[in-house]
Amino acid sequence: MEYSIVQYNKHHQIIINEYNRKDFIAACSELLYRPKKLFVGLGDFLEIGDYNQLLDSIFYDEESAIIENFLDEINRKLSEAGQIPFSFLKLAVYYPDYLLKDVPIQCAITVGSKTRLFPGAVHFVNFINSYNPMILTAIPYEIANEVVKRVGSDDDHLVSTEYKKIISQKNIVLFAGDIEKFISGERKIIEIEKYMALSNTKDEDVLYVGRGESSVITFSKINSIAFNPSDSIIPHSRITVYGSSLESLLVLFNDSPEINKFLLSEIGEHILPSLIVLSDVKEKPAEIIELEKQHRRLQANIIGQRIEHDIESYTTLKRDIELSLSAYPFNFQAVKEMVKERLEKFKINPKEFIDEICSIAQKRYQNWGM
Repeated sequence: MEYSIVQYNKHHQIIINEYNRKDFIAACSELLYRPKKLFVGLGDFLEIGDYNQLLDSIFYDEESAIIENFLDEINRKLSEAGQIPFSFLKLAVYYPDYLLKDVPIQCAITVGSKTRLFPGAVHFVNFINSYNPMILTAIPYEIANEVVKRVGSDDDHLVSTEYKKIISQKNIVLFAGDIEKFISGERKIIEIEKYMALSNTKDEDVLYVGRGESSVITFSKINSIAFNPSDSIIPHSRITVYGSSLESLLVLFNDSPEINKFLLSEIGEHILPSLIVLSDVKEKPAEIIELEKQHRRLQANIIGQRIEHDIESYTTLKRDIELSLSAYPFNFQAVKEMVKERLEKFKINPKEFIDEICSIAQKRYQNWGM
């Protein structure tokens, strides 16, 4: 099998080099300037996005996914216009104010403790620990912290969105609606710049690794690696990697005998990236973008098959969470009925619901001191 590295230089020349496995691993190890600090995404990167679907189906029903798709589409347009960051409608309004309001935080903790990790996440984090990685995410803390613990890190290495909370008369901590903090878009850059200022770190000594479109500003402003990125990220990323596991990224961090041995092993052969693209300029030509999309589709198919044939299916996961929640000292069924009743009325007029959320989002973002 041959592996490819595509370079697009400042003279707008496209250089394609193909390698055998051993030479590819050696060539990749020379591509990355070693950072002193690594910042890592979480949503759709360290985890596969199960938390999103699980929250909807457990606390309401599958139909709410349609609402989320509408919110994402509208938020994408608002984000492109520079009004609010991507995912703000959903993660800073819909979840805290509608889906999770008055829901015990233990429900979100349980979802985070069960949601499936992205293939290779644990190995990847273990191998890059020497870069003291900080995880930045728009996912609410209660979910994100559980995922972070499962990949071998802790909340000292986590900066996430936080929702307001209250304590009920029965001494149960509930989500109160509204947010305390939101980490996405500019906020990721602010956190990275804050670290750089406090630690007197130079631009070339920090690196961001992720893939979601909520990070488009991050990819456009600092050194970054995009893994199987979305369409909006591809034109901005200086380095893109297309692989079937987060372990695919290790070819760029191959600075230790342990990583090199792993990449050269039988297991390593199956996780090497099929394509790496390096660009000296932001705007790549159409032929490179199309090549990247082809490899993304290839890797998405492989990842989908791996997840589908995993030991724990989504259905099993959902059932396990519901059983766990039924054992807690609150009436889980009553919680579900409360959420359902709150959202059911919006089925009649979904446009009114979307308008309401958009209105809250714009006011919240403007008044929030962004």
